[in-house]
Amino acid sequence: MDMPAVQSPLTTDEDISSALEEHLEPDTQPSVRSMIANTGKTLKHFVDQLRRKETELEGVKAAATAEFERVVALAKIVRENCHAETDADLHQIRTTLEVLDPARAKLSEMA
Repeated sequence: MDMPAVQSPLTTDEDISSALEEHLEPDTQPSVRSMIANTGKTLKHFVDQLRRKETELEGVKAAATAEFERVVALAKIVRENCHAETDADLHQIRTTLEVLDPARAKLSEMA
């Protein structure tokens, strides 16, 4: 099962700073309110990214768990089939030995 690669959202100070600068108007002096608003929008964007990644990773975990349980169930079936076949072979060998051992003993006595 292929697992998707985890890509981290912007988490370094440089990434956050550059994202904030992109939201600010370059030619005008921003007001405190606009900086707060832009920071709030940026943080909301980061939170949304993290929530999407969290949901995606929970899905990956669920898929991995389902695949694991499927493989374990198949392995149990293989083990049970192997045991059943081996038990049948062992029964046949033991039954044959029960018949052959007394016959071999009689032949030894006769020789």
